[in-house]
Amino acid sequence: MSLLKKVSAAAAAAVLTFSLASCGSDTTWGADIEGTRIRAGIFIYFQSNAVSEAMQYLGEGETDVLSITIEDKPSRDWINDEAVEDMREYAAVEKKFTELGLTFENNEEKAASNTVDQWWEYVGEYFEGLGVSKQSYYDVVLNTQKRAAIFDYYYSDGGEKAVPDDEIKDYLLENNSRIKFIRMELKDGEGNLLKSDGKEELKKMAEGYIERAKSGESFEAIEDEYNEYYANLIAEANGTDSETEDGAVEEDDVSDTAEETEERISYGTIVSKGGIIPSEKVAETVFDGSLNVGDYTIVEENEVWYIVYRMDLFDDPTYLDAQKDSVRRSLKGEEFDASVLSWTEGQNCIVNEAAVKRYKLEKHTAE
Repeated sequence: MSLLKKVSAAAAAAVLTFSLASCGSDTTWGADIEGTRIRAGIFIYFQSNAVSEAMQYLGEGETDVLSITIEDKPSRDWINDEAVEDMREYAAVEKKFTELGLTFENNEEKAASNTVDQWWEYVGEYFEGLGVSKQSYYDVVLNTQKRAAIFDYYYSDGGEKAVPDDEIKDYLLENNSRIKFIRMELKDGEGNLLKSDGKEELKKMAEGYIERAKSGESFEAIEDEYNEYYANLIAEANGTDSETEDGAVEEDDVSDTAEETEERISYGTIVSKGGIIPSEKVAETVFDGSLNVGDYTIVEENEVWYIVYRMDLFDDPTYLDAQKDSVRRSLKGEEFDASVLSWTEGQNCIVNEAAVKRYKLEKHTAE
């Protein structure tokens, strides 16, 4: 649970109508929330999630997650409280989805069913051993789809809390960049690191490539030229031919290469702040403020150099739309989680004590 969620949970608890019910042998439901009984299997599923989260609180040398204290509570109580909290949010999402009159327009029910079918082959035996049926698993997956639909209702284009495109662009520009690069090996054909003379020759080659690119020559064509050059160095060192055995290139390979080159020409490569692609040093250079859009540079590393050209991040006209959903969630995810939690305030929540006692937490930690 995030810090924001924990703080909100404390506020919600102040107005929560909460009680325990002992209902004889009826352990088919985990909680009755606003008159709706939540399947026991859903409660057990959330218990399983809470056990996994509780593992993060194990100290050095500790192995028994059920014997520790978490946030001043015995871990057993903490785990069950988390599971109840998740059931309350589950119920709140179901209610809000109906209140907003939302429906699935992209066959999400079928998608959820397919997801369950695919995963059940791997997790079914485990969950059934705990007491989670395939139907309960499906209900949780579909509830997640409903939660996403509610988020989109508020924050997508046209929603009452829609995130402006300018805000999304600012986030993307802060965290991502688009480049083209040529990786130049600082080695000879035998894999030996170049000496001073070899480095000087490679530096002149790289500077020449940059000048040619600045003059309008295709960056991709220059990259292909270098790759062919280095492949020939290796071939010469090994006494082999860098071309195919008959000296010809297959027609399909030509077609594939043309398509790949066109894609490289159009889109380049996305580099993330703090990332390691194509290398950590390249990412640092791109984001240190020294490389503007349209600039070229040579990034020198121990065994490889990179010619880097910084592009406009939005050169690909589809990029912004493709990133909107993930950026919205990055920007507004915690705010939305707090909203969902606020919907649980004042819920009449009756926890089925018989179910809590029946479904032992030890099953979640058994080897």
